[in-house]
Amino acid sequence: MLNKLLFHRFPNIKSWLTRLQYELVSTFDKDKNAIFMNFGYTAHHKENNLLPLAAEDEIHRYPMQLYHHVAKSIEWNNMDALEVSSGRGGGANFIMRYFKPKSYTGVDFSTRAIEFCREHYSLDGLKFHHGNAEALSFPDNSFDVVLNVEASLYYPNITKFFEHVKRVLKPNGYFLYTDLRYEEKVEIWHAQLKNMGLKLIKEEEITENVLKAMEMDRERRMQLVDKYVPGILRKSFYHFAGLTPDSPDGMPHLDNRRYWYFVLQKI
Repeated sequence: MLNKLLFHRFPNIKSWLTRLQYELVSTFDKDKNAIFMNFGYTAHHKENNLLPLAAEDEIHRYPMQLYHHVAKSIEWNNMDALEVSSGRGGGANFIMRYFKPKSYTGVDFSTRAIEFCREHYSLDGLKFHHGNAEALSFPDNSFDVVLNVEASLYYPNITKFFEHVKRVLKPNGYFLYTDLRYEEKVEIWHAQLKNMGLKLIKEEEITENVLKAMEMDRERRMQLVDKYVPGILRKSFYHFAGLTPDSPDGMPHLDNRRYWYFVLQKI
C-alpha cells in the first residue's frame, strides 16, 4: 500500500528511493552478479521458446529474454541505439553481442552504475554516459533506436521523457519500450504514449509472461537478496525484486500492475 501511495502521490520521493536502491545494489554486489534489474520474460506457453544463449549467460536467462523480446521486432544492422536507464549494463551488453548494432549508448542517472559499466564492458561501439531521462543531452535526430526497459515507472515526469525520445530519434527511427503500471493507470499511460505523435507499430500485454519468468527465476532472486543485502534492508529489496517481503518463498507478484510492450516509429 505504501509503495502504491508513493507512486501516485509522491513521484519525486519514489524516484529518489529507487535511485538509492540502485546505488546500494552497486555497493552490495561485489561479485557482479546483479547486472540486470528487470523482472524477466518467458514464452512458456509456446514450444521451443528457449532463447539460445552462451553458457555464461544462462544464469541471466529470463532478464535476457525480456531484452530479446523487446529488441527482436526490428533489424539492428547499422543502427545507432540509445538505451535510457541502462542500469548496470546487462541489456546493453546483451544487445551488442546478440543483435550487433553499429553503436549502442547507455544512459543512467546512477553514477555508480555508469562507473560499473565502464569498468566491466569493453565491446567496440558500446559506451555509457551519466544522464537524466527527462533531460537527455543528445542532439536532435541522433539515434535510429531508443530503448527503455522497465524504468519509466520511476520517472517523475513521463511527458518530458517522451518528448526527449521523439526529439533524439531520427526520422523513421524506432522507440522500443516496455514497462508496467497499476491497473487503474494503464489507460492514462496509453493515452500519454499516443500523444507522443509516433506511429504505433505494435503493442502487447505481457503480464503473464513476466509473472511466469519471475516464478521460474525466484530462487536466484532470493539468493541475490540474501547474499548481498543486510538483514535490516532485505524486506525492501524483496519487494523491489517482486517477492513478498513477509514470505519471499511465495509466488512472485507485480503488486496489481500490468506489464506492456510497445514498438513505435517516428514517421
